[in-house]
This record gives sequence, structure tokens and C-alpha cells, in this order.
Amino acid sequence: MRKLRIHFFVLVGLLAVCISAGAQAPRGFSSQMLVTQLSLYLPEEATRGMDRGFGGSGNAPSAQSASSGQASGGGAPAAGRGFPQIQFTRNPKLFLTKEQITGLLPILIALRDNPLPTPGKAKQVQADVEGQLTAAQKAEWTEFQKKLQELIDEFRQRMGANASGGGQGSMSGQGSPTQGQDPGAQGSAPQTTLLQRRQRQLDAFIKVLQDRLKTGV
Repeated sequence: MRKLRIHFFVLVGLLAVCISAGAQAPRGFSSQMLVTQLSLYLPEEATRGMDRGFGGSGNAPSAQSASSGQASGGGAPAAGRGFPQIQFTRNPKLFLTKEQITGLLPILIALRDNPLPTPGKAKQVQADVEGQLTAAQKAEWTEFQKKLQELIDEFRQRMGANASGGGQGSMSGQGSPTQGQDPGAQGSAPQTTLLQRRQRQLDAFIKVLQDRLKTGV
């Protein structure tokens, strides 16, 4: 069984948010987490490279380098040592069917136009998406969230150890993200707004689903 290495743009964004919020687990709806959830129900090759071209941080390792460090059996490369890596088994039995993709696409296309919805709208989007998923797929996401919490707890412990020891972690001195910009975009030139990055992520994921339909899933 293949292992899922969480998309690097998701990993950087989530960990940066955790730093600014005291390394707490992300709560509530975000299009970023929705894409992460739905990616669990696709083959690895379908989503490989989807994070490229989003204007990520110039101070962070590339998605390819972070993944290759895991694939080789060693730790992450030197530039990515501060980033705990999450692994999760993809279950082919839970991959999205043609009917599910057909139902999800209109929801995601509408979300792409407003990827930062109000709480009420976000609740509706999440309900619409879950209406397309099976109980087993929802359980898979719950298990993934547990793994993500473990990752955040590990990162929080590293931050605490760095602070008590006077050391500097990979991200411990960066401060909170600039308001209105994606945390993963710090240091990039030019910087993109959170809205733009969410739209690009959704565009890329929508294309993945459309390509799956073309190939007959």
C-alpha cells in the first residue's frame, strides 16, 4: 500500500498557522483542509505535483525535496528538518467514484469563486461535500485528522524544546503571518494573497477531478 505524504503546501500552511496560534490544531472549515480531505480518496499519482506553482515560501524546501527525503527512508532534507512528516495509507476501495466526482465538481467550482466563505456558507459547503461521501470515507478522514493532531503535537513539542534550549527551529523565528496573506507564502516574491492561493489550489484540484472523469476513473 502506498503512503500519503501530506501535500507540502498544506503542511507549510498548517504548521505556520499553528505557530501563530500557539501550535493548536486547525479548527473550522477551510478550502485547504477540504482539498486535503478529498485527496485521501484519490490515487497518489493523481495529485502528485498539484502543489507546484502556488508561489510558496522561498525559505521552505520544495515539495519535491520534502517528499524525496521520505521516499529514500532517511529523514527530510536539511532544509525541511523542522517539518514533521505525516504518513497515511490510501485505501483504493475508498477512491472517489465517477458519480461522486460528478457530484463534487459543482460544489468545488462554486467554492473556487468564494474560497473564504462566511461560517454559514462554509457549513453548507461542508454538508454538501459530506453528502457525496460514504460512511467509510468519512471515517478515513477522522483517522487522518488524528494523525494530523499527532503531527501538530510533535511540532509543538519541538517548538517548546527549542524555546527552552535557546535554539532556533526551522520556523520558530518567523513570527505570525502577514494579515491577508497565506502563511505558506512568507518570503515569496511576489507574495500572493490567501484568496488567490486558495483559488489556485481549488483550480488545480478541480482539474485533477476533471481529468479523472476523462480517463473514466
